[in-house]
Amino acid sequence: MQTVAAPKTKHRPTAARRPIVPFKAVEFFAGIGLVRLALERTRRWSVIFANDMDPNKAEMYRDNWPNNDHLIVEDIHKLTAAEIPTADLFTASFPCNDLSIAGKRDGLDGKESSAFWGLVRILNDLGERRPPIVLLENVVGFLQSHGGKDFETALLALNDLGYSVDAFILNASHWVPQSRARLFVVAKRHCDDPPQRVAIQSEARPGPLLGFINAHENIDWDLRKLPRLPKSRTQLIDIVEDLPEGDPHWWNSDRSAYFMAQLSKRHEVQAKLMFAGDDYRYATAFRRVRHGKSMAELRTDGIAGCLRTPRGGSGRQILFKAGRRRYQVRLLTARECARLQGVPDDYRIDVPLNQALFGFGDAVCVPAVEWIAKYYLTPVASSLAADATLFDGMGQCR
Repeated sequence: MQTVAAPKTKHRPTAARRPIVPFKAVEFFAGIGLVRLALERTRRWSVIFANDMDPNKAEMYRDNWPNNDHLIVEDIHKLTAAEIPTADLFTASFPCNDLSIAGKRDGLDGKESSAFWGLVRILNDLGERRPPIVLLENVVGFLQSHGGKDFETALLALNDLGYSVDAFILNASHWVPQSRARLFVVAKRHCDDPPQRVAIQSEARPGPLLGFINAHENIDWDLRKLPRLPKSRTQLIDIVEDLPEGDPHWWNSDRSAYFMAQLSKRHEVQAKLMFAGDDYRYATAFRRVRHGKSMAELRTDGIAGCLRTPRGGSGRQILFKAGRRRYQVRLLTARECARLQGVPDDYRIDVPLNQALFGFGDAVCVPAVEWIAKYYLTPVASSLAADATLFDGMGQCR
């Protein structure tokens, strides 16, 4: 029997894959490093410089990135452009104290939130070294501050520096069991692509933001189409630490009874339904002043309230566990707060509780920023990098 030889296959040498060089980011108002954590988890970004003026937050940052000396603890108003390296992205979660509904409402001229102008000064002084992309993060109250004038002023300041702007609102509840809506702005240097200036209502651009965008034709907008937001698969019970009954975190019977006595009639009914259930359920609570009286209000939908900094003690979120004719009460732990921000358990927390709570209360939701990086920052940066005609040799958009 004649054997037919198989045809010879020509083997072409496989081209070696070029390693992906991460885009470079500079992180202002870095806090405890959660923006960095989010960006670097995508493996497409590397933070090369960070700045914050709070030494307590810087301690937590350095605990988790001990081999980096690029964190500068200093007031942004004292930084010079010469100290800032050239980068593809600047991020800035500047203080919300004067923009929040719960704050003094002094706006961008307030003592804390005026730090925004320190960022603008640095961008101005950088000249052609300005990054192609800037990401801002703040409370939704920024949109309404002084009837929208503060938000308009901030965006026009970015326009004056050669940036077109985009804005959207993300709630952490799309990723983690925490209700935490935040306003994001992406500013981009002018490029050749025709800008999109008309907004359509969506999950990320709800009515109030949509109205602001379409009512401000004086602002140079460039709006990017965003994908649908994900639905979180986690509930409050998924992030709770399983502390034994005798753990000192649990309040004693007198303190727990006092908490129960502070519940309004409506919230007392909810607590009793949990108490009578066959399984343990969890709820969170904040103390609020109603009609001059301190009262506790339960949230029983499986989502925690928005984490806050524990100023004056009112920002400490309470955990209520009830079922099988029993109940227990305690404060959320630092690790539980970390999990509510989407922080993995290998993030080190080696500081006192209040210090940790300040850090997490002022921070960003990690998976929300990862989502922005995946669907916005990286595609834009990649598009700019792919078209060499748009760059001047320093990575800057012409």
